[in-house]
Amino acid sequence: MVFIRLSHAARYASVSFSASVGGGSGRAVALAASAGILSGLFVGYQPKESKPHRHCGCEVHLTDVQQQLGGNLAEIVGRGNVSSNVTMRGSRLGEGTALAVVKPGSLHEAMAVLKACCAAGVAVLPQGANTSLTGGSVPRGECDRPTVIINMRRLNKILPVGADGGQVLCFAGAGIFQLQSELKNKYNRDSHSVLGSIFLNPSVAAGVSYGSGGTQIRKGPAFTNRALFCRVAQGGEVELVDTLGLQVKGKDALDFLETATELGLQDLDPKCKVAASWPNYRQHLTKLDSNVSRYNADTTGAECNRSEGKVLILATLHDTFPMPQKDSVIWASCSDFETAQALKREVCIASPDCMAKSCEYINREVHDAVDQAGRILIKMIEILGMTRLEPLWNLKLFIESVPLPFATIVCDKFLWWFNGILPKPLPAKLQALTQEFDHHMLMEFAEYTPGELDGLMSRLRKFQDSKPEGTVKFHVCADARERSRATLFRFAVAPAFRTYCIGLGQQGLSIDYALPKNFTRYPELPAQYPVSRRLVYSHFGCNVYHEDYVFDNSIDVHEAKMAIKKAIEKVGGKLPAEHGHGTEYAAPADMQQRWRLSDPTNTMTFEQRLVMESWGAELSCFHCPALWVGGTSYKKDYM
Repeated sequence: MVFIRLSHAARYASVSFSASVGGGSGRAVALAASAGILSGLFVGYQPKESKPHRHCGCEVHLTDVQQQLGGNLAEIVGRGNVSSNVTMRGSRLGEGTALAVVKPGSLHEAMAVLKACCAAGVAVLPQGANTSLTGGSVPRGECDRPTVIINMRRLNKILPVGADGGQVLCFAGAGIFQLQSELKNKYNRDSHSVLGSIFLNPSVAAGVSYGSGGTQIRKGPAFTNRALFCRVAQGGEVELVDTLGLQVKGKDALDFLETATELGLQDLDPKCKVAASWPNYRQHLTKLDSNVSRYNADTTGAECNRSEGKVLILATLHDTFPMPQKDSVIWASCSDFETAQALKREVCIASPDCMAKSCEYINREVHDAVDQAGRILIKMIEILGMTRLEPLWNLKLFIESVPLPFATIVCDKFLWWFNGILPKPLPAKLQALTQEFDHHMLMEFAEYTPGELDGLMSRLRKFQDSKPEGTVKFHVCADARERSRATLFRFAVAPAFRTYCIGLGQQGLSIDYALPKNFTRYPELPAQYPVSRRLVYSHFGCNVYHEDYVFDNSIDVHEAKMAIKKAIEKVGGKLPAEHGHGTEYAAPADMQQRWRLSDPTNTMTFEQRLVMESWGAELSCFHCPALWVGGTSYKKDYM
């Protein structure tokens, strides 16, 4: 019953905040967040009769086997790990109803679940933490067969290799924050991926599946050719593919990994020389040519890479990286974008042997949006910590999927209304720079080799001295609080933008793209779609950009998005860069062919209809019978 689910959510919200929050500012945050949650639950509540299984308005007629599938899945994973007829909402985009959400607790269970789904003729959607930004993590409007979501979060085992943890094997559901913490605490090693959404603990497998890049410019995007995954063959059989490079192979590897508590070098096949991270990325990045650094449609590597759910990843092996001996976080502000680009090239990525650990960029519009819509989020991360925010985020997504008036916007409305009860999130010295300048960089310089940190700081001072006075100013964060506040401010941009748009009552559009490494301007936008606010933020070292646009409600956002995509491609850019094609973009022909070979029956991450959502507007569905969306099509045979 809807009322039972809502009451449970309300109790969950109350327990979460009462157990975690203390002090004056903490109580203020709890008041604002709880008010938004409870209002979203109860405003306009009306009981609804149960309906047949539907997808985005299209009734699905279940076969006898599909009607029995929930019970069959419960026999595999336990009844408590199967939910039926679940409506889910994506982090930013998409909403749909799954026939079932199943959570396997072992590698064998995951493979058995996939076999049962194939036998029942349903579409299968692998899912991690549901942080996808292009609609690929929730069902979207299928009309010829229902969807089952296989959520892999219970498969969260992490197995560092050897005494030094130089490599690590991760089950699909292991979180990147969980991985980073374990490697740092036990081995003083760094993980392969740090993303802006790390506070939601996205899964390692999803990072590989989307080729996510993140902030760490020395490492390259999430990438490995050493994996254990399932694919659905032409006849519907489930095949196990093993490129992990263990001494034991195939199904024997499943048994071995299920019981393993640690891995030694003796467990790896010494003959296997397959890459477990992107080869020579620093050399590639610092060669400032007309190529982009990384993008979603790159077909390099094993088929698990950038597969976007067309295979079911079970486990992956990754290289780990040394931690620096010391580091500094620097906020630099520039008078114009050209100066910021020059600072990046001459200081941060001047050499593959001495380069920044990270180099991020935001413009004034980004600062203003986070300041006006992200203060509560930043404070909640500070109070609750990274790992305790994920359940509240999932609760917010649940509330937004409840079929009640205003449920989709009420949480963000309250975050907007109560934002001003907290002080400005940036430390005073950084706040002063944001008032003086329009372009800002957040950089981390680190000591991996003797003298590297001093060398980078010397370059920065030399660059500042070479410019007219007042063109560039920078501040080295003096303590842990300044570092934390600066970093959280940058990471809060994406979630704060939704709150910002809903607060303004206008439409929002988010895109991500990679520009050629030698391209140093903002791409020009099509004039026929005027933008009221343009928020530009970037993994600057890689020349990978995220842009958030605020449009007047009279603009057709879907048309604007396609026109912007063409404008970016006209200057040699690639879109998308790291969020995936999802349901929003047609993949290039070579990527489509790759996905066809991985999933010839179009069972995995199946989509039938393009769905476009703009914040501040109702969900709209467009029939596009000839368009490829996210590497999938509208028929089982890809026609």
